[in-house]
Amino acid sequence: MTVLYHPTPEVVANIRSWAGQVDAIFVVDNSGGDIPAVVSAIAALGKVVLTRNRENEGIARALNIGAEKAGEEGYDILLTMDQDSSAAPDMVEKMLTCLGERDSARVGIISPFHMTKSSGNPPSGVACQDVMTPMTSGCLLSLDAYREVGPFRDDLFIDFVDNEYCLRLRKQRFLVLRANDALLQHSVGDTHKYGPFIATNHSPLRRYYKTRNRFLVNRLYRRDFPGHCLFDRVRLAKEIASIILFEGEKLAKLRMMWRGYRDYRRGKFGKYEE
Repeated sequence: MTVLYHPTPEVVANIRSWAGQVDAIFVVDNSGGDIPAVVSAIAALGKVVLTRNRENEGIARALNIGAEKAGEEGYDILLTMDQDSSAAPDMVEKMLTCLGERDSARVGIISPFHMTKSSGNPPSGVACQDVMTPMTSGCLLSLDAYREVGPFRDDLFIDFVDNEYCLRLRKQRFLVLRANDALLQHSVGDTHKYGPFIATNHSPLRRYYKTRNRFLVNRLYRRDFPGHCLFDRVRLAKEIASIILFEGEKLAKLRMMWRGYRDYRRGKFGKYEE
């Protein structure tokens, strides 16, 4: 499946990179409004099941729609792809090989190795390894595990949806794995590395969601995964430093981060409203 949000023509090529590796393509369009030519081109690819939401309902809701439709069609595993990701020709095959090396009934998610500007090369000599919280793009999601642990959290809307879900899987004794030989090209936007700092140049709104949701995830899982949550606090400090030192719209981003923290403390989640 893939989630669309105002897709560009390049998305068609991205979907073609993995379309031949799956039996059906579940597409959830969060763009709203009239159907654009790009979405029509995607629908014409074949074996596409298209769902169009009236407005942007968030990545979590879109993932749940895809998982529910795949389950209704009798599938056991769902490939979750971002619209700006493309897959190597054997990516799914490599991940299924990793699945065969473990107790498949206890595998919740298998991730590929995400090739990004800052990722480096995959580790050599380790075909399949445990990882903590991979991003959802390119992952194989066990629908049996999905039914057992519950759906993605709609109230997070976007950001830390994958983080929370992987921690929930791990808490309930499911494995979260990465197939290092399975390669996914993933775009992370306008990202630049400055020594130990990574400037992602996310918008002020994305900074709101990241701040609000990460504090919730840390509160929910700090007892079960204290090392991971401590690491994330360090990452938050480095993100703030990157914004101050290297990014534009500094005050707007810091202001939205404060609003995110304030709404977390108030218990206000869902889509951001002024």
